Amino acid sequence: MKNIITSILLFLSISIFSQSKIQQENLIDLTESKCLDKKDISNAEMRNCTIQATQSWDKELNKYYDLLQNKLPKETFQALKESQKQWMIFRDKEFAFISKFYFELKEGTMLYIIAENRKKEIVKNRTLELKMYFENLDY
Repeated sequence: MKNIITSILLFLSISIFSQSKIQQENLIDLTESKCLDKKDISNAEMRNCTIQATQSWDKELNKYYDLLQNKLPKETFQALKESQKQWMIFRDKEFAFISKFYFELKEGTMLYIIAENRKKEIVKNRTLELKMYFENLDY
């Protein structure tokens, strides 16, 4: 009986911790969702919501990059710096392709929203990678 109660308490604490962590990580996504949930929102406004989210993810990316710069040994940070330079090259080339594909090859204002969302996901994913590296420093 004691083991069952302990297991239930452990499960509940993990569940509560996970939910608060998810909410914290998704503040940018929640803000974007609120922006997109406006009544009678135009495609241009939807696109701007996603562009703002991308900019917020980029700020978070820079925050974690700076935090890692201050915490990592110099040699390790140099490896991250080179990796980040290469990622930025990838990002810029991918953004150029996305723009050509969705803005030139295809037609329709809804596709602009899809393009901006794709760009946002690229920045978001890199941000979450850097955040994970930073958080793993404490383990």
